[in-house]
Amino acid sequence: MVLLALLSGSVAAFQEPYNGSLTHEGVQRQYIVHVPEDLPSSSVGLIVAMHGYTGSAESIMSYSGLNALADEYGFIVAYPQGTEDQQGNAFFNVGYGFHTDSAVDDVGYILTLVEHLAAKHSIDPLRVYATGMSNGGDMSYLLACKAADVFRAIAPVAGTMMVATMDDCTPSGPMPVLAINGTADNITRYAGDYDDADGWGAYHSVDQIINLWAGHATAQAQTSTTLNYANDFSISVDRYTAETGTTEIILYRVEGGGHDWPGARFAWWDLRRLLSVYAMGFGEHRSFDASRHIAEFFNKNN
Repeated sequence: MVLLALLSGSVAAFQEPYNGSLTHEGVQRQYIVHVPEDLPSSSVGLIVAMHGYTGSAESIMSYSGLNALADEYGFIVAYPQGTEDQQGNAFFNVGYGFHTDSAVDDVGYILTLVEHLAAKHSIDPLRVYATGMSNGGDMSYLLACKAADVFRAIAPVAGTMMVATMDDCTPSGPMPVLAINGTADNITRYAGDYDDADGWGAYHSVDQIINLWAGHATAQAQTSTTLNYANDFSISVDRYTAETGTTEIILYRVEGGGHDWPGARFAWWDLRRLLSVYAMGFGEHRSFDASRHIAEFFNKNN
C-alpha cells in the first residue's frame, strides 16, 4: 500500500497531456498537447512535433521523449495528427508522388494550430519551433520555406525536401536548422532520389538541402567534428555559422545510420512496440540523444 501511494504521488506530479481538435478547411483535425506545470506566465516556447508517414501524434510523443524535456526546458509541445490518404495511412502533405491529388493544406493547419495554442497559452511568438520524424521532418522543411515568419528554428530528423519544394523555397529570412540523417537510410536516402526510384517523388540529397539553408543564412562552413560512441558508431557534425552569429545550420550525419530517431524512448511495458521498432532500425544509436540535442538547439534560438 505504501508503494502504491508513492507511485500515485509520483504520477500526480506530472501534467497529463490533453487531446484537442480544431476545424481547418472543413476538416476536424486532432492533436495532443503537453503543458508542463509551473510554466512562466509569459514568453513560453512552443515545439510542434510531427509524426512520420503511417505514424501518429501519440507515437512520436512516446518515442521522442519530448514531454520530459519540455518539463526541463519550459516548452509546450504540440503533436498534430495527420489526415489519412487513399491508402488509409496518416500523412502530412509535403508533395509525395502518390499524393498529387491531395488538397490537404497542412501548412495552413499547422499555422492555425499555432495560432489556436497561442490564444490559449502565453506563447512567445519568437519561440515557436518545428521538428518531426521522416514525413514530419519533411513537413518541418516545408514550414521553414512557407512560414519562416512564424517558426524560429527547425529540427528535422530523417527528413528531406522534395524537388518541387526546394525549387519553390523562398523563406522570408534566415532559418536556424538542426538536421539529423543516417547515411544508410533506405527510406529517406542520404544521396536523394532524383529518379524517383522509390516512388515517393524526386527529392534532393541531404548535402544539397543543408547547403540551401546555409546559403539562405549566408553561413560559412566550420571545421567538422566527430562524435564517437561504442561499437564503432560515430556521428559527423557539420556546422555552418552566419557572420552575425545569429543563425546556425547543423547537420548530424549518422555514419551507417538508418531511418530512425536516435535515442528513441519507449516505455518498459510496451514490449511489442519496442521490439517492432528495434526491428525497423530505431534504437540502434541510443547513446546519442537526438531529442536533447533538439531541445537544447531550440532553447538557444530564442
